[in-house]
Formats: sequence, C-alpha cells, structure tokens
Amino acid sequence: MPSNDDIDTRQQTSLFEAFEEVALGCPKQVAFKADGGNGKHYTYCEVAQLVRRLANGLAAAPYADCDEIGLLSENRPEWCLAYLAVTAAGKTVVPIDANLKPAEIGYILGHARLKALFASGRFEGQLTETYPHLKVISFEKGSSTFWRKLLTESPPEALTLVNPVAALIYTSGTTGSPKAVQLTHRNLLANIEGVKPSLPFDNSDIFLSILPLHHTFEATCGFLVPLMSGSTIIYARSLKSKEIKEDIEANRVTVMSGVPLLYEKLYHSIKRGIGSAPPQTRAVFKVLYGLSAIGWMVGGKWGRGLYRGLRRKAGLRSIRMFVAGGAALPPHICRFFNLLGLDMLQGYGMTECSPVISVNRPDNIKFGSVGLPLKNVQVRIDRPDSSGVGEILIKGDNVTPGYRNDPEKNAELLRDGWLHTGDLGRLKDGHLWITGRKKNLIVSAAGKNIYPEQIEEMLLQSDFILESVAFGRRKAGRQGEEVCAIIVPDLEQFQVAHGIEPVKPDRGKIESVIRAEVNRINRQMADYKRVSDFQVRLEELEKTSSKKVKRFIYKQGESGERE
Repeated sequence: MPSNDDIDTRQQTSLFEAFEEVALGCPKQVAFKADGGNGKHYTYCEVAQLVRRLANGLAAAPYADCDEIGLLSENRPEWCLAYLAVTAAGKTVVPIDANLKPAEIGYILGHARLKALFASGRFEGQLTETYPHLKVISFEKGSSTFWRKLLTESPPEALTLVNPVAALIYTSGTTGSPKAVQLTHRNLLANIEGVKPSLPFDNSDIFLSILPLHHTFEATCGFLVPLMSGSTIIYARSLKSKEIKEDIEANRVTVMSGVPLLYEKLYHSIKRGIGSAPPQTRAVFKVLYGLSAIGWMVGGKWGRGLYRGLRRKAGLRSIRMFVAGGAALPPHICRFFNLLGLDMLQGYGMTECSPVISVNRPDNIKFGSVGLPLKNVQVRIDRPDSSGVGEILIKGDNVTPGYRNDPEKNAELLRDGWLHTGDLGRLKDGHLWITGRKKNLIVSAAGKNIYPEQIEEMLLQSDFILESVAFGRRKAGRQGEEVCAIIVPDLEQFQVAHGIEPVKPDRGKIESVIRAEVNRINRQMADYKRVSDFQVRLEELEKTSSKKVKRFIYKQGESGERE
C-alpha cells in the first residue's frame, strides 16, 4: 500500500495519471460510498476502469469537439467519476453550483461555451427542455442518456492530455458577473502535493464529504487529496446535524472538512448539552477543561483521554481530525475542540490558489492562526504597517494562470509574479494570521483600522449569540465610521436559560439580553472598536452556497455576494 509520500505528483502530467498510480497500489480498497455509506460502493480498481472507459467515450463522437464539459449535480460518487473522466479525456470540467438559479446556470453555460454536461435527475428535465442543443449526460439509470452508455467496450486507449486547464471554476462575486477561474492539472497536483504532508491521510482513513463538491475547498481537500491517499470517501445523506452524526458513527469516520458555520453549530449544541446537565456534571467538565488547558500549555493533548466519554456521547469517538476552511473560524471554537481531544485544524485558501495556501498541522496548532504556509507555497506580506499587517501575496505552482477572458481582472490579481489576495494579515512564528479583508476594513474617526472579523469573533464568544456580521457606517456630520452589527440570537440557548420558546420568541426580552451582552463585550474592547448600534435578526444570516455570509447585503442593502 503506497504511503502519502510514495507518489510524487510533480512528475505526473494529469490528475488521472496520479490517481491511476494510487489505484494500482490499493485496487480492492473502497474509494466511494454513496448515501451515508448505505448506497453504491466503488473500489479504486472500479473507479480507474470506469474513468478510463468513460474518458474514451468522451473523446469520441459526438463529444470529440466538446472542449469543456459541465457538471451539475448534488454530491455523489458519480460526480467524482465524471470529474476525473472529463479531465482524463484532456478536456476541461466546469463544476456548477447546484443551488444557482436557472438564469445563473444559463450564464455559465453560455460563458463556458458548454455543449455537453453531466447532470443528476434533479436537473435533467429542466436542462433538456430549456437547452435542446445541449448534450445532457444523466446520472440516473433508465435515462436515455445514462452515463454508463458512454462506456467504451473497446480496449483502453492511451489518454492524451489535450488541454492543460483541468477545471474552470465560477466564483460568486459581490457585483456583476462571476469570474471564471482557470485551474490547470499542474495547479491542482501542486496543491495536492503541498496538502498531503500537512494533512496526513492514508488508506485507514474514512472521510465524510459534506460540503458541495463544486466548491474548490471540498473538491481538493474532500475529494482529490483523500483519493490520492487511498482513503475511503463517504457522501453524507444531508446537512442535518442528526444525520451527519449518524453517518459519522455508522461509518467510523476519522476525518471531516467543513466551514466554520458547521463547527459553530456543533459547538453550540455541545455547550447547550453541558449547560443543561446537573451541577455536578458541569463542575466536572470545568475541572477537566482546566486540566486539558494546562496539558496544552506543556505540549500535551490531555483532552484525548479526559474527554473520551464526552466524545462518545457526542457521536465523535472515531474522529481524529476536523479541518476548517472557507471562512474565519473563531479562535475560541478552535480551542474548544482541541481541548476536547479533537485535532481542529484551521486553514486558509482561495479558489485562485487551488485553493489551499496554509493550514495548521496536527503537531503545530496555534489558535486563531490559519497555520503554516504549504511547503511549496510562498507567502509575502505587502507593505506591512507598524504591527506587521499588510496584504497577503502568494506565489507557487498552485496559483491560477488567470481568469478566462478577463484581462482587466487578471491585471489586478496577478502582478510581478505574485497573486494579490485582497486579504490582510501578518506572519508570526512561521504562522499566517488573517486580520480581515481589505474591502471590509472599517476606519474610525481617528483614522484607526478596525477589522469587522475581530468584532464578530468577540460577539460569538457569547453563549446567546449564534451569528453576527459587523460593518462600518458613516454617522451624519462626523468623520470616519462607527461599528454596527446584525446579531442572530441562539434561540435554543434562550430557551434553556430564560424559558423563551423558539416558536414564539419574546423579542423584547431577547433584545434586552443581547444588549447586555453587547455592553459586556464592548467593555473588553478599545473604545474605537466598540459596537455603537446593533439590530437583532431572528432568521439565519443569508449565505452563499459555500456558507459565507453575504456581508454586503447587511452593509449596503445589496443582493450580491463576496467571494
């Protein structure tokens, strides 16, 4: 069985060649399991054979002239088979967000010049009716265009890498049309090479895939990296917390990646359970937490032994590693899970970098940082201020060659060989620390920089606050901006602590408690950072499909998204 480091992906010319070498070393290992482990299983040998035959079918008529092939489906093993087959055929795969509106899907179909597309049954009828000239390849058995009908029966042919662009990723933007990020085979293989020693996987690992595969974070960290390591990937049945926990327990899942929102909800769920426990149990938890913190300070992960029973009750006994990305994870949540004995590893990346730039290592975790840069990625802080904060610049083989047909945006993104992220941060002790997004920066009347992400982090430390978004607002007749916030209360915690029913919440009481919490948190911050005004919102904040808050909606009342 090959280890993570046996395969030097730098020497591979395509994703499929790298995968095929792994498959030769573990042919009988299960690669994919559908429906929470209860559905169709595919071994590594089966995947390699199916992908090669499907790729040969895509290289023949009537798909020979299709340079780009779309992929529109919910998470399932066939999504991955199609992705590998399109790239193995020397074509460019175009993953499409399954939550987009029809008009948004139509934009991508036109911009990418798609003539063919893989689709699940949920989209097949709509696509066939709206785009009669589009060659729809269905994942559903019984369809006249069922994907298995493309499998060639002839002996496998040598696959030639015709197009170096493996994937065309459409990002969500704040305004205007989405950008089309080109990722080459070299980009993706370089990122896999950089991630594998940082997030070690092997053939004993079972990975639970939850996030949408069209998003590059999940495509790389939840599909390509585990697959190139001989691991088994389980596709979760849904995003419901109860079913995720059941899928973890039933399959003895060891690794999972997720966005901060997922871990925040899990954190609040565990905290509520502790809060409703008898006083003696709460006291024991507090003592053990203190011991675990002492152990952490002296370099020991004592929580693994101290909290074994709690992890079992929470359905997390098999988990050895959580990976967080896609947005900032509040440090207190990272600390909480690590002290419970779970490796919670926060990373940082962007689609244009394939996407991983840095990540905490299991043996080198710093709460609040996004970890060490990958060994094959260069990070530079541009024009740092007195505290070392400046724009984060990136260089490496993982960096995109640019957006398709967008020279103006490319000129902004890539300058003098460096990718300009638009994020602000600093390097300390080898770790990268993100302070915020340049576009989100709040400037006080005295000219001081305020990072809304740090305000949100403070607010989220309250047990009564489930979500928050902070932003700057100009005050009439005054210079600079004041800090404002939209706050979503944790209604379940209000029920436990104050007896307020979530179905018919007492808004006045909720606002009173939140006001007291904001005042308490304000006293912990410098005067110029304090929240001067807030609004309570009882519904969850609006988010993109990758679960990032649509910040600009709340700041300016716009309906766009920020990447």
